[in-house]
Amino acid sequence: MNEVSFVERRNADWQKLTLLSDKAEYGIRQLTNAEFQDFVRTYRRVVADLAAARTQSSNSELIVFLNDLVARAYTVLYKAPRKGFWKGLQGGIENSARTVRKLKWFVAASAGIFLLSILFAYTALKINPKTLDAIVPPGMMRSAFDEWKTGKFEKKKLTESLAMTNFYAANNPTVALQTGATSAGTFGISTAYSLYQNGLLMGALAHELEPHGRVGYLILNVSPHGVTEISGIIIAGAAGLYIGWSILIPGRRKRGEALAQAAKDGIVVLVTGVMMMYLAAPIEGFFSFNASIPDWLKATFAVTSAIAWFFFWFGVGRNEEEAAQ
Repeated sequence: MNEVSFVERRNADWQKLTLLSDKAEYGIRQLTNAEFQDFVRTYRRVVADLAAARTQSSNSELIVFLNDLVARAYTVLYKAPRKGFWKGLQGGIENSARTVRKLKWFVAASAGIFLLSILFAYTALKINPKTLDAIVPPGMMRSAFDEWKTGKFEKKKLTESLAMTNFYAANNPTVALQTGATSAGTFGISTAYSLYQNGLLMGALAHELEPHGRVGYLILNVSPHGVTEISGIIIAGAAGLYIGWSILIPGRRKRGEALAQAAKDGIVVLVTGVMMMYLAAPIEGFFSFNASIPDWLKATFAVTSAIAWFFFWFGVGRNEEEAAQ
């Protein structure tokens, strides 16, 4: 091969393919129809040039140049089209629902720990009320218990509701994140303990309100945001349990490999739980504890939320293959 002659004859196509690749860097749709046809024809000719250089030339620099040019053009040509914001958001939401369904047994385990801890606290206090200090140490939300016993909330100004929303949006997602994220270093034990602690508080509160006839009042005022918030903490817990389980029982894989594989689904589920806590924050700040909201509206909102989440978890992102299982 006369390399000088080869380069002089073919350089125009190489330059053309470089320019077209530059223009299509952010998607092949950046090219007009005529440019796209020209891109494909030029790409094929340059591929042939690369094959000729590999078989007939010992010039490594030329071969590397053509190989990089062809590889770049190939990436541009076969790259998946960029999704718009709304398409990307829809895909993320669907993937969230699918992944939570995939980890359904860990969601069930997380819910079980939370609910059993509620039952444990309530039963323990029923048997011996003096155990309250062990379950909920003095000063730890005990003042909130007294407020619940009054059976009424004060009307809040807009600025107060906004401040509480900001507090819930800062605090509650952090709790969910800690519940799931600390599992890798504790084999899921910290996740289980966090779920247990949250359940203890609910069980103790229910027991303390029962003599005052306020259990129904508790459920009514917690449910509007609780449907989303409690589901969020349970789902975040499922992520932590799944990651912890993958490290504790890695099977034939190395623990590092098991963690890396579990993290792909675990992070999706954890982020889902955290986002649910953000969604619950304005409901809690403006709606649930607002004395001006009638009870029937709170109950209706809670039931509607539960139904909506049910259809979301069991219906969104379900493809034909998954439906057939």
